[in-house]
Amino acid sequence: MEEKQLTPEESMVLIGRMIDASKRRVAVPDLRISVMWAALSVATAAAVWLLWQLTGDVRFNFVWFAIPVIGIPLNILLADRSERPVKTYVDRICEGVGKILCALPICLTVLCLAFQWSGYPQAWLTFFFFAFIVVGFGAAMQGIVLEEKSYLFGGVFSMLTGFVVAAAAVSGLPLRMGWMIPLYMLCFVLMFLVPAIVIRRKLKRSTR
Repeated sequence: MEEKQLTPEESMVLIGRMIDASKRRVAVPDLRISVMWAALSVATAAAVWLLWQLTGDVRFNFVWFAIPVIGIPLNILLADRSERPVKTYVDRICEGVGKILCALPICLTVLCLAFQWSGYPQAWLTFFFFAFIVVGFGAAMQGIVLEEKSYLFGGVFSMLTGFVVAAAAVSGLPLRMGWMIPLYMLCFVLMFLVPAIVIRRKLKRSTR
């Protein structure tokens, strides 16, 4: 039996349905693991910033390790292994980008630890560049794949912010926690939390 050849119009409709299905899964709280990571990152950053403002002790930067310590168990809990929906090609792209963004920080942590042991603790600033530029690029790509402007805006905003911060560092300008951490928090809110709210509202309107 011959397979039916899709016309260009039918192909576009099929792709649109795949994107809509992916958006629907993205908006489901149980499957929004990336939103959990973003919320955890913002909360941890707020805790570091508040503790630093109150004490001025830079050792509170170790609080950043709360992100993997808390996030990894939550990631496992949120992953519903009992239900395995059929994944579309769009889902696989988004999942692949997410896996890369999860693997890179692990490698970066090892790299920064090596630099610290060599007497260069300032290497940890690399995480800010990673968060602004690399994570921002991932969010922008997700926005392109899902055809969601809020993801694209948040990702581009974060990348531009990262380039400004990198330029400031190269120029020898001081990167102070007083403004770096709030900027970090803003970027994560725009990259992940705002798009999740926007997509959920769109899906609610479409089901009415």
